[in-house]
Amino acid sequence: MVEVDHRGAADPGISSGTSVRFDYLDNIKWTLAVLVILHHSAAVAGLDPFPINLPHVHPSERYQYGILRTFQSINQGFFMSLFFFISAYFVRPSYAKKGPWLFMKGKLKRLGIPTVLTILLIDPVALSIASDGAFWDAMRLVVPSYADMLQSWNMIMGVTWFCWALIVFNAVYVLVRAVAPSGKVAPALPAPFPGFFKILLFATAMVPVNFLALHAMNVVGEDFLGFHLLKYFPMYVAMFCFGLLAQKNQWLDELNLKHAFTWIVVWIMARVFLNPLSLMVSRPFEVIGMSIFLLYSYKTLFNSTTYWSRRLSRVAYAAYVIQVVPLCLIGKMYEPHMTQYPLVNFVLIGISGVIITFSLAHFICKTPVLRRVF
Repeated sequence: MVEVDHRGAADPGISSGTSVRFDYLDNIKWTLAVLVILHHSAAVAGLDPFPINLPHVHPSERYQYGILRTFQSINQGFFMSLFFFISAYFVRPSYAKKGPWLFMKGKLKRLGIPTVLTILLIDPVALSIASDGAFWDAMRLVVPSYADMLQSWNMIMGVTWFCWALIVFNAVYVLVRAVAPSGKVAPALPAPFPGFFKILLFATAMVPVNFLALHAMNVVGEDFLGFHLLKYFPMYVAMFCFGLLAQKNQWLDELNLKHAFTWIVVWIMARVFLNPLSLMVSRPFEVIGMSIFLLYSYKTLFNSTTYWSRRLSRVAYAAYVIQVVPLCLIGKMYEPHMTQYPLVNFVLIGISGVIITFSLAHFICKTPVLRRVF
């Protein structure tokens, strides 16, 4: 079930500081990284804004964009929230082993350096590729925009908004541990896995919170303080907290087929009946439903490693961080040869994007300096 590994991390970029490695969480990690790349490949194929987007196809084939939007909607309904859950699952043992200062030092290195690299290097390189300009031309466009972002309190950090959010979440955890009376954080008897109606009640209570976050985003901006799409953050925070509780109470050991079946049915019902009403209504049920289903499924079916799964897991974080550059390069090279079928374009961009991004990440993780970060 587990193996000894000096990194001990089953999340996209977090070293847990423990010697235990959860194979199925590692497998979820690289699967989600692939899914994120495919999600953005759909954007390159002609959907929501990306540094590069293929021109729209003939009107007779534009119905295929609807299929890609559904694919993105399903992804958006759970994948980053599950990333936050897995990341949080390793926070408590890492904190217990390292203490607050070494814990935060490790987080700042593993999360902060990729964030700075993205702002100062990766995103400008992607922009230069997309705009047919030189890197320094892109920097001349980007640097003034940083000043504008600081004035508006809206910071665009590319895909590393996730890393920045984790820095903040972990810092809050350290502060809570520092100010909380020792009796409140002392080991206690594990709480049982929450019942169906308790989770359902929580998901329902999150609906008005989501609408408040949506309103706040409309007021302060989509990237306020670097928190990309603030409307999604209530469930990000909730899933991070669930990850902490799940590790403390060993809830993942209690997951069974009944949980998985029940909550995938809830996910289906939410997609069919609630999502058409509002994503803010369906999102809590989608996040929780799909997350429980995937956690159980991977624990049952994919709780082992192979050579390739170990390699994919090892480089998944680097692949997540650098993905925008290979996707822009592929999009730029593919555009003169694109078909009039968005689904075909998506498949070709997605497959090549995953292969090239993970290959580049493999070499990055071999470099003496960057391997300590990624």
